[in-house]
Amino acid sequence: MDSFFVSGWAGDPAQYPGLPASFNYLVPFSGFNPQNLAGMIDSGGDLLVGWSTGAHMLLRFCPHLFSRFGKVVLAAPFLAFTDSFPERLLRGMIKGMDAGPAGVVAAFRANCADPTSSDYDPEQTDKLIEGLEFLISSKIEFDEQVRMDNLILVYGTADRIVRRKAFDRVCKAVQPADIVLLNCGHKIPEKDLLNVMGCVSCLGSVKLLI
Repeated sequence: MDSFFVSGWAGDPAQYPGLPASFNYLVPFSGFNPQNLAGMIDSGGDLLVGWSTGAHMLLRFCPHLFSRFGKVVLAAPFLAFTDSFPERLLRGMIKGMDAGPAGVVAAFRANCADPTSSDYDPEQTDKLIEGLEFLISSKIEFDEQVRMDNLILVYGTADRIVRRKAFDRVCKAVQPADIVLLNCGHKIPEKDLLNVMGCVSCLGSVKLLI
């Protein structure tokens, strides 16, 4: 059985170096088109994990596949990125990508509390701009509360990218999900993420890990 990890905007396997050996590591925009995600994971598996934009894409395009996995972990998920990040700021990032894309990516990672450094590939600029346009327009609206029994929602209480109210909207939309709150920023540290994935069987309805 396979396991999948879907990264966020401007994602890089170096951000979670321990995962590629055990997961199919998928990077949106530069690595795949969001509309193709369901076809990439429809085989099912043990674990399905999405972080940030990756979590949003899974929730938007793939909820019908969640039952094919043992557990689904969504870290820093959101129904609409503009619930947290105003469109004007995203438009500013798009303009910045034209002039200095490496600086835009570095500043975004700093706000994510992500210490990972990476050599920026200028060939990815157009794809990353497409990703920002996606984040402006993409919104999830469920007609009714969705039941997902194998779902774990993870949030860093110091997150400067996805606001708590945006995370709470996800929690209200999908039930009965397990909720894990961590004392960290937007980028969930790898050791904490691995801990959540390794302890899924012992989670209660709500967990606070600090």
